[in-house]
Amino acid sequence: MSLVISESDVMVTGGTGFLGRHLVQRLLDDGRRVRLLVRSPGSLPEDQACRCTVVRGDLGDTESLQAAVAGVRTIFHCAANVHTWDSAENYRAANVDGVRYLLAAIAGSNPGLERLVHVSTVDVYGFPPFPCDETTAVSGGGFGYGESKMQGESLVRSFCTANDIPFTILRPGNVIGPGSQFVQRIGEGLKSGVMLKIDGGLANAGVVDVGNLVDALIWAADADIALGECYNVRDVCDVSWAEFLRVFRAGIKGRGIVVNLPFATAMRFASWMEGIWGLLAPAREPFLHRLLVNIFGRTCGHSAEKIRQHGGWAGRVGFDESMARSIRWFIEHESSPW
Repeated sequence: MSLVISESDVMVTGGTGFLGRHLVQRLLDDGRRVRLLVRSPGSLPEDQACRCTVVRGDLGDTESLQAAVAGVRTIFHCAANVHTWDSAENYRAANVDGVRYLLAAIAGSNPGLERLVHVSTVDVYGFPPFPCDETTAVSGGGFGYGESKMQGESLVRSFCTANDIPFTILRPGNVIGPGSQFVQRIGEGLKSGVMLKIDGGLANAGVVDVGNLVDALIWAADADIALGECYNVRDVCDVSWAEFLRVFRAGIKGRGIVVNLPFATAMRFASWMEGIWGLLAPAREPFLHRLLVNIFGRTCGHSAEKIRQHGGWAGRVGFDESMARSIRWFIEHESSPW
């Protein structure tokens, strides 16, 4: 049985997620006809669900996936497993196999696609002690998330090149704004729990406001210069974790404890906690583990000069405005993530 889908010009995966919801809203506001592939249509905001063509399914469902990609001009692939703690198998299923299924569906059902915009991450660099640009070799850092996203990128490049599928890859930093997982998690620690700071919080947080990232995504879908290119994406301002935590804690009047540890000490403690959790509760995320230590202790402020030089960066939302929006959202949604 084949699915009959109404006409759309843009398709978004991950439309129920943080980035996906913001992107879908912008596309609708711009008058675009949007198609979504979602596992649970009921999780969509009502005002978006009634204005989009919704295909029920997921990246592993061949029939629904082929129907979702057919005939659209642009595909934004935002769907991913972005958890900071999960099994290698789960990361691979979403971030590698999911990409493979999407690419096969495009080749089979939409050979005339004008652009695939693939959302990756700066985590593909691992966590070297220096900022990277797009010419730096990627490693994934030995963590399941970064390695799976690195493999997903590689699939996009090789498959799209072999099958003449136009593509652009974006590597965002730590995305903040209303609905951000970073905002939710850090806010909970600052409000009334415990928050970690590494080496005084001097590392560059590498933040990008979700609105600015959506601007970059839309630019990447249409710009000729972006065809076949890969871009780091972060805000212009250099914000340390110390500054981020200070502004956030003050904004929510947080009473949580901020613990400062040297990087080496934090890494030893994280390794010990991973070992204990591996024995007692392997499926649960430890309070501290090595990925978190690297996120807060090594630079996430990788170079975004390339996208600026290519004309793809407006940075309309500054840090102060972004934090004000994030803080306001957190206060309104402390007990229920978006």
